[in-house]
Amino acid sequence: MRLLMSVLAGALFLSLPSPAAALQQPNGVTIPAPMGCASPKPTGLAPTFACVCDMPGVCNIGATCPDATSCPTGKNATCETTLWHNFNDNTCIPSNLSGLDPYKDAALTPETFKPSCGLTFTLLTRGTAMFQDIFGWYNVTAAKPAPADLYPMLACSDAPGKAISLDVKSDPRYKGGDIGFFILSPEGGTSKACADGDCCPSIARYQAGKGHLYFSERKYNDDNTGVNPFIHLLVFDSKLAVRKFYFAWEDIYGGSNGDFTDIVTSVDGVECSGGGEACDTGKPGRCGRGARACKNGALECVGLLGAGPETCNGIDDDCNGTIDDNATCPNAGEICFQGRCVRNCTSGEFPCGPGLECDGANGLCVEAGCKDVTCTDGQTCRAGKCAASCAGVVCPHGQTCVGNACLDLCAGVACAAGQACRDGICLAGCAQCGGIQCGAGLSCDAPSGKCIDPSCATPCADGTFCEGGQCKDSCAGALCPEGLACSKGKCVDPAAVGPQGGIVGPGAAAGTDDSFAERNKSACGCEVTGGAAPGGVALASVLALTLASATRRRRRRIS
Repeated sequence: MRLLMSVLAGALFLSLPSPAAALQQPNGVTIPAPMGCASPKPTGLAPTFACVCDMPGVCNIGATCPDATSCPTGKNATCETTLWHNFNDNTCIPSNLSGLDPYKDAALTPETFKPSCGLTFTLLTRGTAMFQDIFGWYNVTAAKPAPADLYPMLACSDAPGKAISLDVKSDPRYKGGDIGFFILSPEGGTSKACADGDCCPSIARYQAGKGHLYFSERKYNDDNTGVNPFIHLLVFDSKLAVRKFYFAWEDIYGGSNGDFTDIVTSVDGVECSGGGEACDTGKPGRCGRGARACKNGALECVGLLGAGPETCNGIDDDCNGTIDDNATCPNAGEICFQGRCVRNCTSGEFPCGPGLECDGANGLCVEAGCKDVTCTDGQTCRAGKCAASCAGVVCPHGQTCVGNACLDLCAGVACAAGQACRDGICLAGCAQCGGIQCGAGLSCDAPSGKCIDPSCATPCADGTFCEGGQCKDSCAGALCPEGLACSKGKCVDPAAVGPQGGIVGPGAAAGTDDSFAERNKSACGCEVTGGAAPGGVALASVLALTLASATRRRRRRIS
């Protein structure tokens, strides 16, 4: 999804860059053109963005300097751009600019966009254009949009300041993919004059040969005659708001003065194509959770979460590179082990099972060869030697390896209304504006806020998942930690797997081996009562199984 936080305008004041840094038309003309003057006010894109503020009727354009020691900064509100003068400056055109910079931030991409929630189309200016262009949207396909598939939003009679809202996702004309934008001018042929003297275009007039169309996908522009078509649109990513772009257009066939103020519009509620999808920031722990966001026309991975207090959940909450370090448990006598709170064996109340010894350094049951062996973070003890905790482990579908154990990080996580758990963390659900984005082949289940594969006619059974219209075994391709086997989507002790592959124990189907409860009781010194669903096993049983079986081969240092 874009940033789920506002991006503030740069605080560093910079001198206006030379036009040499700007984009160029195929004929070599630099765009956008520098500021002009319609005394006493500057003209062009920079003054236009300096008047896009959080206070109506305010512009961040400083007055001329009364003396060498006093030059107004131009800051009157929070605006996309701020302009101000030097002493003895041009009395109309400021020399300094901060914030959104039309000469550095202008982009030709993205050309297509993804609607994320209700869209608001706003007309900012028509500059000095003779044409009263109309502006609208269309569904992106593999072909040039037909006139009948263009949907105007801003009419030729709309004046600057006009805003129109539309929930594209709920519009029956929306086909579910990306959308693009267009303008329609009333120019007659290549005359740079209004066709038949009528400067108000329409789709019907265009179909009769009156006017020209220009698209955010510029390969479809009416004056595109080659591989390097004339540029009619500059795209700007807002520095003050999320999911907001500005579109600055030139509406003359073959080009004109290049100031790109013939019609300037903003659209709130769109993300560039690919925006909002999950990504990895490269930072440790939960700080690695990110979403692709558009920045200056390119996708970047932007973090969704910052560091937080460490809890026993199998996640590096404080983003220091170590999972569950110094994590505490709510109940006395418990310690954090592999993302879950388990009983401490040092009290003597919970003795270790056969072949295991209680390691007083951490309260865990380990094999004798691993007692008093200290491994570094990310390693566990196997046969008296330290090794990478999750080396060679491929967990069942939907699970994550934590300390050489496969866990469902969302098990037991209760998220607030409108949120959904992803990898142990509650994020805005896919049904929320700006929420998690569903990848290819998945759709949003609005009640749960989760992304699901809708291709299976009936819900898949426990231990399977839906993919491509088929229920597939969650254990397919899984490589469980040493000594464990995958059954019903979980890594378990092979002795706990019944003849049909189900996990035996409390709540298991009749005829299965209920001695699992007794083995579990002797291993951890606790008693597991019934309550697990058929074919499954209670969480306490899973934790006990992990201690009784998995810890025979590993030891992890607990701070």
